[in-house]
Amino acid sequence: MPYQTISTILLLLLPTSLAHISVRRALRFPESQSVENYVGLAPNMTATRSGLTICGWIRKSRENHGSYGSLGAGAWFNYGVVRKSMADSSEILLLDGMREVYMFGASGGNSGVRTPLNTWQHNCLVWSGPQNKSLQAYVDGDLKSDLKYYTLEEERVLSEDGAIILGQYRQANGRMKTTTAFAGDMHDLNLFHRVLSAEDVKKMYKVGVCGKVPSELKSGVLLSWSDFLGAERFGAVHEVNVDCSRWNTLKSFVGTTITEELIEYLKVFHDEQ
Repeated sequence: MPYQTISTILLLLLPTSLAHISVRRALRFPESQSVENYVGLAPNMTATRSGLTICGWIRKSRENHGSYGSLGAGAWFNYGVVRKSMADSSEILLLDGMREVYMFGASGGNSGVRTPLNTWQHNCLVWSGPQNKSLQAYVDGDLKSDLKYYTLEEERVLSEDGAIILGQYRQANGRMKTTTAFAGDMHDLNLFHRVLSAEDVKKMYKVGVCGKVPSELKSGVLLSWSDFLGAERFGAVHEVNVDCSRWNTLKSFVGTTITEELIEYLKVFHDEQ
C-alpha cells in the first residue's frame, strides 16, 4: 500500500465511525474485598452435557491475593453445587481471566496469562464434553497451548442443580471467600451449549467489546448477556455505562503516519461496520 497519512483514511471512515459510537451496559463489581458482592442465577444445564463454551469480556480493577496463593485470582465465573466434599463443589471455576481454570474440583490448569489491570480482555473456555475430556482456554482470540490440565479420570457431566456465581467463589458449604472476590467490570458474557471452534472464538473476539454474537452462533446460546444482566445481584454490584466504541482508539492515531499494523487495524475496523 502506498505511503499515506492517517487523516486520509480517517476521512473515509469518519462517518461510519461516528455512526457506531455506542454505550453498552456492563456489570461493575466494587473494589472492596467482600463476600457480599456477586451475581447469581440457577440455569438448566441439561443442554451442556455434550459440551459448552463460556465467553466474556472482563476488565480487572484490582489485584488481590486469591485462592491457592495466586495474585489477582478474582473468581469471575463459578458454577457449582453445595456438597459435603470441598473438592467436588466447583464444577467450573475461572480465576483471573483464564489464568487458572478448574473443572470438577480437582481438574485444573494454569495458562500463565495474567489479566492486566484496567484493560478489557476477552476470555473463552471450551469444554468438549465428558467423552473427549478436553479443555481449551482462549485469551483475546488466541488458544493458549501451554495450558496444562489434569486429566479427567472419569466421564463427568455438569450437575443440573447447580448455580452460576459471577464475581465470587462459592465453597462446598455455600460460603464465599473474600480472597477470591472479583473487582472490575464484566460485559457480553455468553454461555453456549455447544463447542465453539477456534475460528468461532476468533470471530467473537474480533467484533470487540461493542460487538454482538455473530448470527451464525446465536442458535447455540444457552445464556446471553441479557440473562446475566437480569439475574439477581447482591451487595454493591450494579450496572454501568461502558463506552466500548473504537472511535476513542482511532482518535489517538490522528496525526500519525500509517504502519502495517495500523493499516490492518483499520481494515478490520471497516469490515466490522
